[in-house]
Amino acid sequence: MIELPYFKFYPSQWVTGDINYLSYELQGAFIQACCHYWSKDCEMTYNKLIMRIDKKLIDQLIELKLITNNKKINIKFMDEQHKERKTAHNLRVENGRKGGNATAKLKQSSSNTTALRKEKIKKEKKYSDPALNNEQGINEFLKQRNDNRTVK
Repeated sequence: MIELPYFKFYPSQWVTGDINYLSYELQGAFIQACCHYWSKDCEMTYNKLIMRIDKKLIDQLIELKLITNNKKINIKFMDEQHKERKTAHNLRVENGRKGGNATAKLKQSSSNTTALRKEKIKKEKKYSDPALNNEQGINEFLKQRNDNRTVK
């Protein structure tokens, strides 16, 4: 899946939520954890996260249940967003595929129809030289020419 450039963040929830009662250090650690987690497509292990953020802070966030650790890190609200985005992405891909297939079939059908029409036109149209189709005019010309020769 393509990289998701942003996640939903509601400042009013941040300012009025329980996270606001935590130290600035823990708040910063949590938003950093969210950013790392999101940038890794919501797939991150505990060991990878503690390489980026102090282990003590991560353990406190786990204790506060802002983050869960089941061999892999999980941040519930981000997992929900990721699932929504992935579902929407897959739906767009499938619809694009359907549209692409329909367009290809239409082009193929149109191409066949056009080729058949051209072939039919070729069969119907026979090359003809307008001078050869003017038999009456040619005969009159020849008659006049002959008449002029006999008169002299």
